[in-house]
Amino acid sequence: MKTLQIALEKQYAVEKNLTRIAQIAPQAKIATFRIEERYPLIRKLRGMLRRILPYSAYQPLEKYLDPFAELQTLSWTNPPIRSSEMSNILLFPPGLAGSIGEQLLKEYPPQWIHSVTTGVDRILPLAKNAILTSSKGVHSKRIAEFTLGLIFAMAKNIVQHTLQTCNKFWKSLPSRQISGAKLGIVGLGSIGSEIARLGKTVGMEVWATRQNSEKPDFVDKILAPEELPLLLKESDYIVLSVPLTPKTRHLIGAKELSLMKPSACLINICRGAVIDEDALYDALKHSKIHGACIDVFLDEKPLPRNSRFYQLPNLLITGFSAYFSSDSVEQVMNLFFENLRRFCNNEELLSVSTPISVSGRGRGGVL
Repeated sequence: MKTLQIALEKQYAVEKNLTRIAQIAPQAKIATFRIEERYPLIRKLRGMLRRILPYSAYQPLEKYLDPFAELQTLSWTNPPIRSSEMSNILLFPPGLAGSIGEQLLKEYPPQWIHSVTTGVDRILPLAKNAILTSSKGVHSKRIAEFTLGLIFAMAKNIVQHTLQTCNKFWKSLPSRQISGAKLGIVGLGSIGSEIARLGKTVGMEVWATRQNSEKPDFVDKILAPEELPLLLKESDYIVLSVPLTPKTRHLIGAKELSLMKPSACLINICRGAVIDEDALYDALKHSKIHGACIDVFLDEKPLPRNSRFYQLPNLLITGFSAYFSSDSVEQVMNLFFENLRRFCNNEELLSVSTPISVSGRGRGGVL
């Protein structure tokens, strides 16, 4: 077997991880890199303006500031050895701009890429000659629990109760019963399946869309993706758990929101671009739907203080927290280490996200 070379972003090249790598592949070489902001002063200026200017005043500046504020640089702190005798492995970190991801793979052509994140839409176009695995499934249970918590928060008016407590105000508020309500899940992958399972345990009627018609026991009705309008019309709580693809970008727009019940709640725990944000803002502002819980927006940076969405009383913003826990990074790394062991032993890899197989390793998978 060729000598292994593993490239890690500096934050992952900690002693604990390097020790695990050495235990699995004692001869492996380690290359490390950093991703930094190219224009940190412009980024700081943008951050300041996002805090102090009203949204209407800041919006025209976005197209001028964002292209520069988002530029990154790639630098190698421990450069890779360039040799045809090396079998390159890359732990692909989150938050890379498309151009930097392209540069990274050009400077370090890997045989196998493991994505720290579940979503691989930014990596797929770059991984043409490599096997690609993701962290799919690692976060499923915690995201499902978080989603169920959001459903209860909306049904039981937890946000309003919290505000009343902070304002030292006493008032009884009505709540809605979860048992018997209809839960509509858009995308029944690993995360959607866990959400469906939990929803069923609390007595909800579960509908879901998926590519194939196979119906798990914990789902009452399976619909094809083309039947999304029916799911939107019938559901009391709609959860978006689809990967971001050309077909799912702006999957939920003004037309789709108009199909929802006025009493319905929308929950997005996947990618912000799945929703047309202008349409969502309009639907919430004019109470066309009861409310929404949004974990991530189109702008995946921290939502600025001047955002119009903070003005909506029927919107719960959770700040990209659905997946996050004290041990989430450790669990991602454990999956990587298990796949590294499999890679070294020429075994099938877990969570393969492309149909490409290198030297017999891996098997095609579907997100």
